[in-house]
Amino acid sequence: MDDSIIHTNTLANHDFSTAYATLALFSSGPLAGQSAAVDCLALGARFELDCELAPLFPYINAVADSAQYYEKPVYIKFLLADRLCAFYSTEGAFTPVRDLAEAMDFLPTLLDFIRDVSRRRPQIVPNNKKYNPTSAVDIYRLLPGSNCRECGFATCLAFAAALSRGRTSMAKCPHMADPLEEKATYPVYDSKGNLLRTVSLDIDTSGLRTKISQKDARIQSLETQLSDFEKRRRANIASANAELPMPLTRREIQVLRRIASGFTNREISSQLNISHHTVKSHVIHIFNKIGVNDRAQASAWGAMHGLIDLLEN
Repeated sequence: MDDSIIHTNTLANHDFSTAYATLALFSSGPLAGQSAAVDCLALGARFELDCELAPLFPYINAVADSAQYYEKPVYIKFLLADRLCAFYSTEGAFTPVRDLAEAMDFLPTLLDFIRDVSRRRPQIVPNNKKYNPTSAVDIYRLLPGSNCRECGFATCLAFAAALSRGRTSMAKCPHMADPLEEKATYPVYDSKGNLLRTVSLDIDTSGLRTKISQKDARIQSLETQLSDFEKRRRANIASANAELPMPLTRREIQVLRRIASGFTNREISSQLNISHHTVKSHVIHIFNKIGVNDRAQASAWGAMHGLIDLLEN
């Protein structure tokens, strides 16, 4: 049996007590600011391992949320339970945490995830694709530097930085020159699922880029239509409310929306952080203003006049 298979299989029952013994907080470090999905302004925690975790990285890369597998140095980062986690060969880290107690609470969740990936390894197709980010400066050299904002970013440099981090697409820039060549790289595995080599084939993506541009244009058109519809809808809502002898207040609209969602007065009281008696008073005022006698009629009136799905600001 392959040594890496033996090693990763043993992780399923491994004693990670050294991780607890070496757990320590840090105020800043290599994780900070690397993911927009996680607030990395808080503390982080790091720990050491007494085993080699790198053979498991392709399997973590295949199943973990927002995983990125790096080649130099070899490490992997991913999201787990709204925290940014990272592993080097024999070290781990995660962020954010508020204190050591919170770090101790989360560490078992992270280690259980590693054990579970190890246990499920035979059923997981490994993802050996490594993330090799191009520097924002190199990407910027490919751009026109006109800051036209057609990509959705304020400047070409901002677009280059986002593209370097994988947070946008090259197709978003209509002025980027076509590449000299484009290749698709395919993995070749042995019978045990280990990567033997890769095979690269030349591809022509000009048609794909055209379709992406057309799709982006269609999406932009739909977003514009949706925005216009929302503006008209809000104007109609304001008009319908203004036609009442006594218009509903913003708070009364909030209560009406919750009535239509089936919430009781006590549930509305809890959601809006107001007293039960205040909710009851609002309900009575709503009934009187719109001329209905019960909650079902109030819900129907709100739906007919577009008030039920009014987003709260």
